[in-house]
Amino acid sequence: MGKREVILETAMRLFNRDGYQAVGVDLIRDEAQVSKMTLYKYFATKDALVEAVLDLRHERFKASLLLWISHCVNPAERLRGVFNWHLRWFSSAEFHGCMFIKAMDEFHQVEQHLATARLHKVWMRELLSSTLNDIGQGKAAEQAECLQVMLDGMIVNASLFGVSASVDGLWRYACVCAGIEYAALDAPQANLQSVF
Repeated sequence: MGKREVILETAMRLFNRDGYQAVGVDLIRDEAQVSKMTLYKYFATKDALVEAVLDLRHERFKASLLLWISHCVNPAERLRGVFNWHLRWFSSAEFHGCMFIKAMDEFHQVEQHLATARLHKVWMRELLSSTLNDIGQGKAAEQAECLQVMLDGMIVNASLFGVSASVDGLWRYACVCAGIEYAALDAPQANLQSVF
């Protein structure tokens, strides 16, 4: 792994765990074991580093979720797969909330970061809409917005309280919204480090 990748991985781990504002470039430099000159060679500003981390997180999120649902045999299973993936993520050791929600909170004046966060959320809504459309849901776009808000709420709730039984109740409600038969979510894998 090259120095740029080491810096990105380190920054992603620290930003995910501690937030963007709480983590300074000196800590990233020290944890990545690079000089400040090397850090600034690859990322001229902290904002540039944050943007690169958000881009990388988005790509990893997409790749992981799409791989997870690629084995689903029908659209109803695909929707269940989306919720199962989120449940696995909430149960993983690296779960500290959504880096895009954190970015919207911490950088509400930085349009570039907001645009990247919006792109991520739009991608998720489009995946849900496509899945609901494949199920035959007549109001797929409207229902996708509701399910996206539900997933974002589940992320925040899991950040505050950990994984709880409320996930199953929300999944039951999602089944009603989608017009599909309820099937229980899978129990999350014990000692899972990451879904990414």
